[in-house]
Amino acid sequence: MANLSVLMPVYNASRFLEHAVESILQQSYTDFELIVINDGSTDNSLEILERYSDPRIKLIHNGTNCGIVSSLNCGLNAASGAYIARMDADDYSLPERFKAQIQFMDLHPDIGVCGTQYRIMDSHKFGGFNTALPCDPDIIACSLLINCCLAHPTVVMRRRVLDQLHSSPYDSNYQHAEDYHLWARLSAITRIANLNQCYLHYRYHDQQISRTKSLEQIWQADRIRLDLLQGMGLDPTAEEWALHLNLCHMRSRGPSEREWTRKIFFQNLLVRRYDQVALMDVLNSVLRG
Repeated sequence: MANLSVLMPVYNASRFLEHAVESILQQSYTDFELIVINDGSTDNSLEILERYSDPRIKLIHNGTNCGIVSSLNCGLNAASGAYIARMDADDYSLPERFKAQIQFMDLHPDIGVCGTQYRIMDSHKFGGFNTALPCDPDIIACSLLINCCLAHPTVVMRRRVLDQLHSSPYDSNYQHAEDYHLWARLSAITRIANLNQCYLHYRYHDQQISRTKSLEQIWQADRIRLDLLQGMGLDPTAEEWALHLNLCHMRSRGPSEREWTRKIFFQNLLVRRYDQVALMDVLNSVLRG
């Protein structure tokens, strides 16, 4: 039984698929299984996958295109590892990625989810810049009130933490923001960290959900932000909600938005949901822009 199960949904990804699969098979950490869910691809993705004879690859076929949420939950059901990793069929994991993440999580048993920094590249493999996502678990928990600060294809998660959720880890009610919704739920029961090093090259191209379904993704993300505010006992008025979205979408950072952050801060003094110093740092950072 493998210690790490890597989930890779595939839908019409033939253009980049081989590059992604090879980046997993060439990892320095070898105690893994790669679970590939072919989600009804109509290109030659299946043909590419069937060329591989590596016993670490488990290939699952969806009869029709079921979507990423269903595919990920299907992959989880087939996974045997104590750790669950994510990988997209159009990205590239650096060879030391899993070794670094597993070592970090073995040393920090309180961490239930571990992401990394990533480098953005275009469809021709030309890189742009490395991210600077927060690494500290308290900062990440507070930052989720504003934005998603983990990259889904970089994460490794503990299976036992996912099993503590009361429903499927990936929720079809939050289609196109299912990862952000998962981090929001997990942040209530475990600690989440990012490594400061870049271990993934993230491909930015025209067929990504973040570009083809951007308006839906924003709407779902806003629902998650509201869920998190309500989780700390805040039920914002329409005006307050507009102020919060101004901060999230970097529209405005005036006196009214500052007053709203004070309300969040003092509400947390009552409920103690977040580390108070980390919350102050995050809110001040948002106000500074």
